[in-house]
Amino acid sequence: MFAFLLGFGLIRYLVGSSDTPNPAPKICAVATVLLMGTVYLIGTVWENRYARARRSGRVTTASTPRRFAGWWLTCVTLAWIALLLISANFVWVVFPLMFLYLHLLRLWHGVIAVGILWALSSLVPLWQLASADQLDRFSPGSFLGPLLGAGLAIVISTAYRALHHEALHHQRVAEALRMAQAELAEKEHQAGRMEERDRLAREIHDTVAQGLSSIVLMSRAASASLTGGRLDEVGSRIGTIQDTASDNLEEARRFVRDLSSPALGQSLVSALESACERTQGRAAAEGGELHCTLRTEGADPSGLPETVASALLRAAQEGLANVVKHARADIAVVTLAVWDADVALDVYDDGRGFDPAASASSATSASRAEDDAATEGDVAGGYGLLGLRRRLETLGGSLSVDSAPGEGTVVGVRIPLTSAPTTSGPTTSAPTTSPEGGER
Repeated sequence: MFAFLLGFGLIRYLVGSSDTPNPAPKICAVATVLLMGTVYLIGTVWENRYARARRSGRVTTASTPRRFAGWWLTCVTLAWIALLLISANFVWVVFPLMFLYLHLLRLWHGVIAVGILWALSSLVPLWQLASADQLDRFSPGSFLGPLLGAGLAIVISTAYRALHHEALHHQRVAEALRMAQAELAEKEHQAGRMEERDRLAREIHDTVAQGLSSIVLMSRAASASLTGGRLDEVGSRIGTIQDTASDNLEEARRFVRDLSSPALGQSLVSALESACERTQGRAAAEGGELHCTLRTEGADPSGLPETVASALLRAAQEGLANVVKHARADIAVVTLAVWDADVALDVYDDGRGFDPAASASSATSASRAEDDAATEGDVAGGYGLLGLRRRLETLGGSLSVDSAPGEGTVVGVRIPLTSAPTTSGPTTSAPTTSPEGGER
């Protein structure tokens, strides 16, 4: 618009003054038009290149040409006033100037500047007609035209400002949303890592750590038997060590190969029966007489989901391991009950029991009379029931421990079969510990 109106005004002026013998005004008009166009072009090209470079990140706001905008606009305006004094044909260049003032200045400052430009574009031609004694050529359009142009420029500039501010707002919101999404993705990644780490800790405790604990205890018992000359006991305990190591090696290999929770490899009932047999053998190898049995109630457990069956097996293994380590029991009973809404597993022993309300700190400060309990603390790190509770929480299940000194212990597990697994975080409750110093 600027280039068209400037060139149109120059052509009209040159054509209208072709019969004027004095060429000086024409030369001044052409020179002023070239000067005005050059200044205008330098400013706009400079600003356009800066904007492109800033969007690409090559420059900063410190090198902005905006600080020269006032001087540039003043030069353009003075050149236009000089052209207006030469001829009224250049009055229409005022319209792009109005847009420039409204764009570069604050809104109300720009409106005031537009009013001044309208006054100049209306009064200067009127003054020229009065000086030439040609007031009869004056028409109301000389006032109304620039006035309508000024009003249109204000309306368009105000609408542009509103759209620009709205676009900047959406840009800021989109950037904030992108940052929030990135932060959320990072938190989810960290949560996933922590959940996977916790799951691996549970699996290692329930497989390798328990097996190593058994091997350490059996090796100590075998060493004691060898010192006492009881070779038959040594052979039995070495056989138990070999079986335990073989079973745990197979589970560890399967665990590493699948990078998941080790599968049962057999039915849940068979796995529980094997766990009872191993518990009896371990107790016998340690010199005890423990009778461990399995009872089933309700529906057939073969239809249980793999995750539920695996959690039940780990619960039974943890409960039976604690019976051998701490209970000094004669009888242990594992009861599996499958109902329509949930599945339950209880591990009962008739051992010496303990007080579940006792705090972990008091249990730790209590005298550890048994070396086995100390071994368990070294190997398993007190993770058993806490890890089991976390495993059950992922399935929406619960864990309970009922015991009293001298009255045995019941570890109960309940898992609903109708609820979807939850993603609740690890519980912060401490595991229940027995007065003997080991985890129950």
